[in-house]
Amino acid sequence: MIEISNLRKYAVGGGVRLEADITFTDMLSPYPEKTLYFEVDKANGDMLADDTYDAFVLVPLYLAMFHKQDLHIRGKISKKLYQNIKWYVQKIFCDFSPDLAPVKFTVDGFTSAKRKGNLIGAGISCGVDSLSTIYDHFVKETDPDYRINALFYFDHDLHNQRFDNTGQKLYKTLLRRNTAAAKDLNLPLYALASNSHTFNRVIDKIKKRHISMIFLAQYSCAFSLGKNISRYYTSSGMGYEEIKNFSEHYHNDDLSAFCESYLVPLIQTDRTELIVDGCQYRRVDKLKKMVDWNFAQKHLNVCFKNNLDGSNCGVCAKCLRTLLPLEILGKLEKFSRVFNIEQYRRISFNYKVQCLQKYGEHPFMTENVDFAHENNFPMPTKRDCYVLGNQATIV
Repeated sequence: MIEISNLRKYAVGGGVRLEADITFTDMLSPYPEKTLYFEVDKANGDMLADDTYDAFVLVPLYLAMFHKQDLHIRGKISKKLYQNIKWYVQKIFCDFSPDLAPVKFTVDGFTSAKRKGNLIGAGISCGVDSLSTIYDHFVKETDPDYRINALFYFDHDLHNQRFDNTGQKLYKTLLRRNTAAAKDLNLPLYALASNSHTFNRVIDKIKKRHISMIFLAQYSCAFSLGKNISRYYTSSGMGYEEIKNFSEHYHNDDLSAFCESYLVPLIQTDRTELIVDGCQYRRVDKLKKMVDWNFAQKHLNVCFKNNLDGSNCGVCAKCLRTLLPLEILGKLEKFSRVFNIEQYRRISFNYKVQCLQKYGEHPFMTENVDFAHENNFPMPTKRDCYVLGNQATIV
């Protein structure tokens, strides 16, 4: 059995930490960490919800199902979250991965905490999905009950996946960049760190590329600030049609792309509503609506390589799938402040060929080809594809 217990909040260094013990009672724990925590700057310590275990459910649940161990929370959680996990969420997890199995999930009781926060939040990474959410629900939204009034930057996994000492350097670089972007929007930015990456690392060693806890950690970070967050937009990278057509592409790999559109509506607490945003668009449509937004032209950052200076390399898979739609729209030069356009042009032909080769197999390459056809944009011919063959590769 896995037990979560001893919830506490305390000062640590220049911050405040919300922490609980995680104990494996019937097996030797493969994890170096004995606790799960969420930490904010000292000035924001009151935001941490120390009267509920809601933030300490999702990651331990995934661990329990992975290790085939029952899970007990020695404290109270939201009844809404408990009921949805009991009846629905575990089934979705099992459909996603054969590595997971149903477990007995028990808690000591339910909180009576009601919604009282006044923050309508969203994460900011300055990627396409993130900026699309901010554009719709801050720039365009007029209803104060749904208009974003705060941005959040959660350091729960992505930067710490680096196994050298550059992870924290990258985090600080990206935090500075996103803080500057939030300032341009005149919105407050709240940063929060969690150690959930340590658990994901171990699963990655056991089962190659098992990144699902990245997203569960993100939702948990929002719940840890439940005293203040009333609604939180989580930005999806997949459209409804793509999830329908390509979900098997992400089976046992990427939980978000596999089922986020119907999983997130079930991951709710009595205090905080999670709203999955972006499934109503293809990625190319997100770019199309933002292409003349000066803020996006200044701050868009999508790079896979996570350069320590925070720049876009222009040649990785994410840069390429962003730059091709911009080229199709005739807007490449508008983004020359954040991309090396010449680097892209050097390999763009080969990338277009690769998109044609992977049409119907890869969701983003498929939508880029469709987008080119919709806009009468010339793509390489069948002869070009035949001549290049497998030599059409990303540099």
